[in-house]
Order: sequence, then C-alpha cells, then structure tokens
Amino acid sequence: MTTDQNLAPPRSTHPAPQVFGAGAALGVLGGAIGPGGAEFPLPLLIGLFGFAALSAVILSMAMSPVVVLVALPARLAAVPATEVAARRPVAVNLLAGSLLAGSLLGACASAAGSSATAP
Repeated sequence: MTTDQNLAPPRSTHPAPQVFGAGAALGVLGGAIGPGGAEFPLPLLIGLFGFAALSAVILSMAMSPVVVLVALPARLAAVPATEVAARRPVAVNLLAGSLLAGSLLGACASAAGSSATAP
C-alpha cells in the first residue's frame, strides 16, 4: 500500500488569505461550540482543500484540542471553577472513556479500514 494517495499536496494552491479566513471561521465555530465543533473542518479540508478523507480526519483531530485549549480561558471565566470541580468525577470518567477507549479503538478501526480498502 502506498500512502501517497492519502496525503494532500505539500503546497496549497489556495491563497493564504482564503486559508486564513477558513481557519478563522472554523476557530469561531469550534470556540463557540467546543469539542462538538470538531467536524466542521472536514468539509473544508476535503471539499475545498482536496485532502483525502483519512488525512482530513487526522488533521481535524489534531486541530481540535488546540482550538479547545485556546477557548478554555473564556470558558473558565464564564463557568465558576467550583461548579466544574463539583462535577469532577463525571468529567474524569467521560475523559477517560473517550481518550482510552473511544479514541484508541476508533483510531485502530480507522487505520484498519483504510488499509483494508487500499488497492
């Protein structure tokens, strides 16, 4: 299996202001919605910028934590820390389940599916 067909071209053929504008719009959506907004980059990455689906998913997943971390200070200012701390067991279990079980199993299934469908 060659991985070249799954990779985007090394240089964008789109003007930098267009890519910056798309990124700004995604940042606003992701910052307003939170982690649930992680799917917004996929149509742009695939449709507008020509990424293969798996590459787009990987890049989107890599961008999502950065957007969430940048939005975190504003979110912490809006929600009292005591309220977050009171729900710590729920947050820890959700995080553990999504990171350990969901992300690992999903990534393994995605990698296995992409290699199974490769020519």
